[in-house]
Amino acid sequence: MGSSDLLTVDVDARGSAVVVAVRGELDLATVPVLRDRLDSVAELTTAQSPLVVDLSGVTFIGSAGLALLVELNDSCRERGIPLALVATGSVVPRAIHVTALDQVLSVHASLADALGEQG
Repeated sequence: MGSSDLLTVDVDARGSAVVVAVRGELDLATVPVLRDRLDSVAELTTAQSPLVVDLSGVTFIGSAGLALLVELNDSCRERGIPLALVATGSVVPRAIHVTALDQVLSVHASLADALGEQG
């Protein structure tokens, strides 16, 4: 687990997917914590093990957090790794929508949806 006072990052396997659950504030001060954790997780992912970043526990996301999501998206695309983001509530979906990143990122309303589970 990676954490700071304002951000907690947990990693878990769900079937073939690697799920990174993020809780807290994602801003200039906490982005390095998530970046470090994602760098270590990236070594575990392949085209057969998609990466799901669950942002449903994020209470604030600043421009640095959004920039990290774009970097992650680009990196995953280059490596052929499917990336899905889970964004619930109003904070993260609103930030993604107003910056038009919903046109670039694969955003889902639930973890089950991101994992492609039938409900």
